[in-house]
Amino acid sequence: MNSPGNDTIAAVATASGGGIGIVRISGPEALAITARIFRNRAGRSLATCAPFLLVLGTVFDPDSSEPIDEVLAVRMPAGRSYTGEPTVEIHGHGGRVVLEAVLKAALRAGARHAGPGEFTKRAFLSGRLDLTQAEAVAELICAEDDESRRAALRQLQGGVAGEVNQYRERLLDLVARVEAALDFEEGEIPVDLPTPQQLASLARAVSDLAASARGTGGAPGGTRVAFAGRANSGKSSIFNYLLNFKRSIVSPNPGTTRDYIEERSIMGGASITLVDTAGLRPTDDVVEAEGVNRSIEQIQDAGVIILVLDGSEPHHPHLDSLFRLAADRSPIVVISKGDLPLRLDPEAIRSRTTGLAVFALSTVTGAGFPDFIEALTARCRAAVPAAGTIASTPNVRHRDALERAAGNLDAAAGLAHSGGRTLDRMALELLAALAALGEITGQTATEEILERIFSRFCVGK
Repeated sequence: MNSPGNDTIAAVATASGGGIGIVRISGPEALAITARIFRNRAGRSLATCAPFLLVLGTVFDPDSSEPIDEVLAVRMPAGRSYTGEPTVEIHGHGGRVVLEAVLKAALRAGARHAGPGEFTKRAFLSGRLDLTQAEAVAELICAEDDESRRAALRQLQGGVAGEVNQYRERLLDLVARVEAALDFEEGEIPVDLPTPQQLASLARAVSDLAASARGTGGAPGGTRVAFAGRANSGKSSIFNYLLNFKRSIVSPNPGTTRDYIEERSIMGGASITLVDTAGLRPTDDVVEAEGVNRSIEQIQDAGVIILVLDGSEPHHPHLDSLFRLAADRSPIVVISKGDLPLRLDPEAIRSRTTGLAVFALSTVTGAGFPDFIEALTARCRAAVPAAGTIASTPNVRHRDALERAAGNLDAAAGLAHSGGRTLDRMALELLAALAALGEITGQTATEEILERIFSRFCVGK
């Protein structure tokens, strides 16, 4: 994974419509291609100019020699560019037609149009970035608030990778000790075997890092806020009210929402992803049951849970199971349909948990929403660690790999109690944990994982 690519790619690297736009050309033929479409004021090619120096000149059509735009061009040598390859950036006027004309000239001169995220993928393949840093580039571009920006920047500066690599180093030492022990004669038990305590300690550390991703996901969209409640409890109406448009279908018939729906929003300066879930109820409908299962996963993964109770109903038969779903998560409780006669006792709800926040809301009159939104945004801001308080914020992909690694380490800790009799199985568990951690930074990432990550990028990055 050290060779970025054998061809040369080009794409517009900035949004059109601004005062300045950039076309980036990267690959082994970047300078040769640029020589076919650019000359400086003295009529010389960019290759004759010093690197990292903006050079004034003209881009022209390689076939007709017709001038296209007056530009500034800069070259960056291999090993000292974003991609790690020889790279040229052409800074021209930012109009769409102009940028497309410059790009077409580069393509006719021998470049290939870059795919989504291909520049960053080459930066990863050349070793300029690890996989967590490559993901951080996309997250930094999409950041909608300061918290998201800071989290992405920490990751770009190596926060996630730094912690993961520390765990990999500890794990490599444990693997080496187990594999060395496998060379002992049968019946001999080496004294330097990893202890159950050492394995369990590392498993806890890895698991704690995975848990820090819950609710925020380490990705654009901010804190995930999930609505949980029975069918027809008013979740979708509140979801739509907060978004100020009808995103979820609202119907008096239970079970209208059969899968979770999510939408990003900015409230009180906080970036939030609202998740409307399927009504939680027993059902024989296979599709609705799958939607309920997916919704439960979303609720368990959320940073903030909002339990929605129908205030017009005096009895909620599944109230205990609903609160169990949010156990130890300090949910916000909403009593919905406040424009109807209140038949649910708010004090009875508050008595279930000390300090429980309970709000009565009406989407018809808007009653209760100002205080509710203030409490919700405060909770969301509190769910995002302050700048400088943590080294990293794993995303969902990282969390999955960390949880698998922690599971393998827990299994190895259990096997360690048996001494030398299960060394081969212990070695397999430790190697699996090592592979899972390697997925995060890219050492063991498959082509499928890479394709999934970089396909989410925009063209030109």
